[in-house]
Amino acid sequence: MEQKFAIEKLLSAILGDKVSEGERNQVMEAINSEITEKPFRVAVIGQSGVGKSTTLNSVFGLKNYTSDIAEGTTDIEEKIFEMRNGFNLSIYDMPGIGYDVEKDAEYERMYAKILPDCDVIVYIINAHAKDIGEDCRILRDVVLPVCNTNQIKDNLILAFNKIDTIGESENPNDPELRWNVTENLPTEKLKKAIKVKLSDLTDKLIDEKLIGSVDAIEPHQVVFYSAIYNYNLSEFLRAITKAGKRGWIWTATVGFEQIGKWSDKKLS
Repeated sequence: MEQKFAIEKLLSAILGDKVSEGERNQVMEAINSEITEKPFRVAVIGQSGVGKSTTLNSVFGLKNYTSDIAEGTTDIEEKIFEMRNGFNLSIYDMPGIGYDVEKDAEYERMYAKILPDCDVIVYIINAHAKDIGEDCRILRDVVLPVCNTNQIKDNLILAFNKIDTIGESENPNDPELRWNVTENLPTEKLKKAIKVKLSDLTDKLIDEKLIGSVDAIEPHQVVFYSAIYNYNLSEFLRAITKAGKRGWIWTATVGFEQIGKWSDKKLS
């Protein structure tokens, strides 16, 4: 049988001569069916400017993807991308909530309709935003209730993008608070600023009961990264792998191959 994905290679090595060729083929066919029977569906939610396009480009390997969701959109299109060997990635580019009361009511209905069918739900927040209160409200009052009602809370990933710009909010004129593009690393001063900011953001999530309560998410569902610099994306991949019942499919197919394209640098 043709070895199509990493999971098949791994299982073939594990099974070896312990099972018959027919039994091995049955296992591989069952896995292949699970992988290809329906697209791997991802919903991406975020306000304007949080980096949805760069996240989809970097994390999910969609070259030159541009988020074309327009304000006021009430009909969300499912975009399906053929990855390889029968595996397809489906993207729902969801509108952000919080700009218009009437539109928000319609968007909430869209969330309730679309999110239950998604394998992974990525809610992106700008890590250097001065205030994430509105995002916390949307998560607490809209997204998490949909996820809990439909028992898909484990599918949710809270993704804080643009950690590379955290220093700019402190002092945009300080070169030591800018990203070291040459080494693709934060400077020592920026690293300290990032740690302080991430600690503050984590405390905010706890205060808002988005972490640490019964209906909240787990710490491993929160990711801090830079999509533009491919930084800390291995943690993003780990979060996807743990997501819901089908998150492993992304890693077992094309997701694992993305690691070679990313920086191996990560937060420490």
